[in-house]
Amino acid sequence: IKKIYPEYNFIPVSKFNENIQNPIKLKGLTAGMSYHLAGCCSPLKGDNIVGIVTAGIGVAVHTVDCETLLSYQNYPDRWINISWDLSNKLTTISNARIVVVLKNKTGSLGKVTTLIANNNGNISNINFSIRKIDFFEILIDIEVRDAKHLENIIAALRMEPAVSSLERLKG
Repeated sequence: IKKIYPEYNFIPVSKFNENIQNPIKLKGLTAGMSYHLAGCCSPLKGDNIVGIVTAGIGVAVHTVDCETLLSYQNYPDRWINISWDLSNKLTTISNARIVVVLKNKTGSLGKVTTLIANNNGNISNINFSIRKIDFFEILIDIEVRDAKHLENIIAALRMEPAVSSLERLKG
């Protein structure tokens, strides 16, 4: 996020995904192999993922569309085919970051936060990155169960007339 908004001291999404116990199970890993969710793309349970093996560190889990993967294209021996183990019904919470361009109208922020809450999302951080006379650009960190949960929240927000544009930020 500092690449996009360096002037804001915003908690990196990767900080939320660091979990020593890794309650999220992955298919395709050797038993006992350690892994971490990459901060560059902040994968959510349900995203299409791939692993990059680093000796002494373990496996970095990336979304398949992560730009960081380009730097590993000449090292096919480091790639590992992994996927989420969706048989585990344990609910884990991850943070996702979205950027919303919102019309500057009375009540528009309230509508956005209410839609997030009504879709069982919890806002863990919010920051106005741009303030103009007719619109605001807002960075919102939302606690979600998985990628599908985030997609549902995004779909609901896109239906709101006060929202001009919205996208998920990765990393």
